[in-house]
Amino acid sequence: MIDSNILPWLAANSENIQLHFNAHLESHTTVARHLLHRERLGDVLHFAGQDARAACIDSGTLWELSIRHWDGSDTHLAGPSLEQCLALAEALLISSTRDALAA
Repeated sequence: MIDSNILPWLAANSENIQLHFNAHLESHTTVARHLLHRERLGDVLHFAGQDARAACIDSGTLWELSIRHWDGSDTHLAGPSLEQCLALAEALLISSTRDALAA
């Protein structure tokens, strides 16, 4: 089940959000080649782990959540499901914001 609490937080704490499902199919390529292309462009895609990356490649299913922060930087999250992308966003972004405020 999707934790929808992250969505209002993302909307309030980012300049822009893009969600893509199976964008590799637009180029008629595989998930593995799409990921390699993104890396060549300099995009760092964050996965929950190597298992999540492998699951995307094995299943041919890729969800991507790209977040443009107010400072102009981007965070690209990827996973085999939307739920996993949102959970990763919560783990990486909300916890890092809390850590920054505590410091």
